Amino acid sequence: MLAPLLQLTALILLIQSPASVTPKTADKVAPACTVSGRVVTAADGTPLKSSRVALIAEHETPDSHVYAISSDADGRFTIKDVPAGRYHFYATHIGYVDQEYQSHGSETGAILALRPGQEIKDVLFRMTLAAVVTGRVTDEDGDPMGPIQIVALRRPSEDELEDREMLSSHRPELRPVAMAQTDDRGQYRIFGLEPGEYYIEAKDEFQPQGIMFGHAWEIRRSLGSDYAPAYYPGVTQLSQAEAVTVTAGDEAQADFIMRRVKTVQISGRVIGADGKPPRDVFLYLRATPSTDFGMIEGDAPDAQGEFKIRGVVPGSYVLHAQQQISEEATYQASQKIDVGNDNIDSITLALGHGVSFVGKVEVSGGGTVNFDSLSVSMFSHEDETFGAWAHVKKDGTFQLLDMPDGNFVLGVDGLEPGWFVKAVRSGATDVLRKGLDVEKGDGGGTLHVTVSKEVAQLEGLVQQADKPLAGARVRLKPEPNTPYNQLLGQTTSTDQTSHFSFVGIAPGQYRVIAKIAGVNGAGTAASEPQLVNLSEHERKSIALSIPEPQAK
Repeated sequence: MLAPLLQLTALILLIQSPASVTPKTADKVAPACTVSGRVVTAADGTPLKSSRVALIAEHETPDSHVYAISSDADGRFTIKDVPAGRYHFYATHIGYVDQEYQSHGSETGAILALRPGQEIKDVLFRMTLAAVVTGRVTDEDGDPMGPIQIVALRRPSEDELEDREMLSSHRPELRPVAMAQTDDRGQYRIFGLEPGEYYIEAKDEFQPQGIMFGHAWEIRRSLGSDYAPAYYPGVTQLSQAEAVTVTAGDEAQADFIMRRVKTVQISGRVIGADGKPPRDVFLYLRATPSTDFGMIEGDAPDAQGEFKIRGVVPGSYVLHAQQQISEEATYQASQKIDVGNDNIDSITLALGHGVSFVGKVEVSGGGTVNFDSLSVSMFSHEDETFGAWAHVKKDGTFQLLDMPDGNFVLGVDGLEPGWFVKAVRSGATDVLRKGLDVEKGDGGGTLHVTVSKEVAQLEGLVQQADKPLAGARVRLKPEPNTPYNQLLGQTTSTDQTSHFSFVGIAPGQYRVIAKIAGVNGAGTAASEPQLVNLSEHERKSIALSIPEPQAK
């Protein structure tokens, strides 16, 4: 469930102007739509030239097109030849915060719904200047630290926490929103930030991303780090960190020091499934609970299967080894490690000693699936670690090898929109209800995965005080909501006429609720939850009412 904002910049850089569609038969094609308006600054209404404005289909398909254009010297734009439909509508400009259509200071904007031949005029995007955090990172002697990874974190919104709950039981205290690296002077610059409070973290990690640093990357990976992650103003505990507050157009300074700590070495060996030292093994450490940025990559085991990971600071980790044995399957092994002040030199990771499953994906109710575009994974909802991954073959079969002990949720990636996982069974176990319990000593088994396109659709409207409410956030959750069915949940927003639409819903019972954030953080109002039962191919409409905010 990737948010379209995260993909917008990459998508629109590839588009110079909206593409027109040439109909094969003119009288069978619905009239196209036109959307026009202006992009100006929020501060004084100055036109913003070269702003990028884009329409992205609300319910994307492989054939979906992004309709985008740049504003002229007067900030004006016109997007032509847009098919009727429902779209996310955004404006972006370097140095400004991305803005959604009709956001009006709330957390999310409205969907733009277009009828055949409709012309929407006078759309106005008022862009707020983005904030910047700059600073310098040094060691205890005042020498510059670089390249160091710098991460800006902020507390997740209520919506973001609910989105995260759909995927995991892990509720992050802070969410990474931007990243930079220090240069040879130890200086960094994080830009494009919305006004608000941020915590700044420095880690002795960096990713070359195609930029050559000589042998720095190899040396850094081999030696590890002598520095613990630090938070502004130079503390190692998040509870002691100070937030950096920025306003629109603000440039805040956050300098701090990274200090050396006692680090340890973790060493051991990896044993292949055949009892011999394995080849082509990827080895890494990941802190627990898992975070969105950063891991410690270890050197590959040597010819005897032995490995060393240096420069590990105290903390809790999962050590993971993975070996790609074919295009479709991998061997893997994991071990939880608590690192203190002493070296750890007795780790043994045995590949191929976990529990393995074979499986097959089948279609129910008609339709065709390109099986070899699919992959199947098992992951723990408790700590977000993967149990196994497999590519599905053309005949629909797959192998999940080397799964560790635990209870796992199944996910299928690569299904086209409108398809869902209807059933997963392992013997008499309904995996979609109870998950897959794995325990060493078991003989594994067979997984029967059924996918279907016999979906339902739910639409409706949201009102407040009997008036249409654009930009309300509508969330659909399975009822009951369990770790095993959370991926069935969906979230959308109402359009400019207060309507919302969910498509491709797996049949079942759901709880639907609508929320609207108050202007300038004035609080959130929500509708009463409504229970809805949906059958295959069923289309239902409902109405939700959000109460007016109570006067203080």
